[in-house]
Amino acid sequence: MRRRPPRGERALLVLLLLLPLGFVRAQSSSSVPELQRAEANLEQASAALRAAEEEAQAAQEKVERLRALYARGLIARRDLEWAELEARTAQARVEAAREVERLARDALARAREYAERAAERERRRPSLWRAPVRVARSYGAGRFTLDALGALMRAYQKRFGTPLPISAFGQTPTHDRLGLDHRGRVDIALHPESEQGRWVLDYLTRRGIPYIAFSDEVPNSATGAHIHVGLPSARK
Repeated sequence: MRRRPPRGERALLVLLLLLPLGFVRAQSSSSVPELQRAEANLEQASAALRAAEEEAQAAQEKVERLRALYARGLIARRDLEWAELEARTAQARVEAAREVERLARDALARAREYAERAAERERRRPSLWRAPVRVARSYGAGRFTLDALGALMRAYQKRFGTPLPISAFGQTPTHDRLGLDHRGRVDIALHPESEQGRWVLDYLTRRGIPYIAFSDEVPNSATGAHIHVGLPSARK
């Protein structure tokens, strides 16, 4: 007749099956429910460990009693051997339960870290909402030439005493990565709301030179704040 596993062992086996499921769901569930789930998993793992330790202690005490009886010739050798096997099995369950509890503690630590990051993102969300990305554009006369760029560079140098901060002249690896045709265009590393940026935009507007002014990063279009001089870049 096949023996049923003791209650503590059955609980441990169930936990071993359920715990990895919690790890998988952590990838797609929200941080708060996942944190609660990780805490519950640790409670179950700790309870299973305590139950396994109690069973192991009881099994070892049984072995000690049977050894005394066997020494007096009151029981058969096979009864003692069976009790020793049960004690070794119970100890193996303790080691397995300890490993499960360790995994549960690690999972809880990761869940807490994720929840803290999510809470920080949530705290920052209102400030980001108050500062939306602004994109200003002017198509002007639709023309931008090297002569116009030279005149802008000289005017900027005269006005501010420093060279015009050109960050991209024509096509660059960054534009290749974004899939943009940037030939015949120039990027200027100035925030459009800075003093220098406002001066450049006024200069371009008065001369009918097309531009796009980015106040921040725009996915697939701009890696940060800058002034794009020339018509919009076409997608490759």
